[in-house]
Order: sequence, then structure tokens, then C-alpha cells
Amino acid sequence: MPPSDDPDRLSEDDGRILRLESASIAGHTLKLLILEPGDGALDIEALRGAVGERLDSTPRATHRVDTCGPEPRWVPAEDFDIRRHVRRHSDPQCDSKADLWRIVGGLMSEHLDRSRPLWTFDVIGPLADGREAIAARIHHAMADGIAGVQFLDRVLFDARAAARDRAAGTVPGLHEAPRPTPLTEALRLPGAVLRELGHAGGRSP
Repeated sequence: MPPSDDPDRLSEDDGRILRLESASIAGHTLKLLILEPGDGALDIEALRGAVGERLDSTPRATHRVDTCGPEPRWVPAEDFDIRRHVRRHSDPQCDSKADLWRIVGGLMSEHLDRSRPLWTFDVIGPLADGREAIAARIHHAMADGIAGVQFLDRVLFDARAAARDRAAGTVPGLHEAPRPTPLTEALRLPGAVLRELGHAGGRSP
């Protein structure tokens, strides 16, 4: 099908994904990042700030789907709040890898809120060994396949943004050389490993 002349209207494929969602079918993918142990728990406010600074690179990250008209379309989420999308998952039992898989399985089956932009980053842990994880959920209607990985690359691992931060010298309280960005310090890179969580016997959608 030729692309729509209306850039804010969902494509037929994206609209179909939304229509196929049900109590047992979720339309998002989930990527899991494992973070190596650091001096303490990941700074959620630093993570929110760094991600928020990069969202302009993906306008759909601050848009929601409006289904009130004849066709679903993207509209700005006027009440966008980064705290609803980058958050620490609260679970009293999160010590082992089995606990991590249990929590991630629950997030995988939990539908994204269509009244908000269709993505979330949930910080999980620390586990008993000090590692933490980020479960990144992205709806296929927002960014499908490789586009989802590119979204993560732009907002979590954008080297160009890191270079601009270093050149501008706008990050207070950090050492002069080398000067990490708030995000690289929060994630303790390069210890973070990006991989897609697969169900037993298959891949996540």
C-alpha cells in the first residue's frame, strides 16, 4: 500500500495490530537490558532526565493514539509525564534470575496504556548479585522491529548526544575527564547488554 499523505494517521498494518489486541494478545515487544553492579542502585532520576532529553529524536515517544475519529491517528500527549514511562518496578521479592523472569513475564503480558505514549522502561532490582535490569516495552504501532532497537539506541545509547553533552559541559557534579553523561553513569556502560527476551520455544512478538 502507498504511504498515507497524512503522516499522523496510523498505517493499515499498525491499525491492524491495535485491532488484534485482546485480553490474551499484547501488541508490544520487550527488550531486556542487564546492568552490571555498580556502587549503588541505578539513579532513576538521572535515567529519567537523560532519556527525556533525547525524546525529541522520536516524536511518537510523546504522542498517543487517538481512536475517536474515523481512523486512528497520532496526537500529542498533552499530559506527558516521563515518570509514567521511566519508572522503578516495585516488587518485594527480586533476588534471583527466576524472580527477574517472573517480573518480566508479568510486564510482557500487561497491556500498555493506550491513553499514553506506547512505551515504558521499567527498572528492576537490584538482584542478590547487585545486577539490575531495564525492561523496555515498545508497541509495534510506535516502532516495529529494527525501529524499536533504533529507538533504544537513540534514547539510551546515542553517542552523538553524549558527545554534545561533553562539549557543552552542562552536566554538574561530574569529573572533567572523562566526563560521562548522566545516562552512561546511570547505566554503568559498557556493562549493559541489550537482548530481546524470548519465551521458551520462541521469540517475543
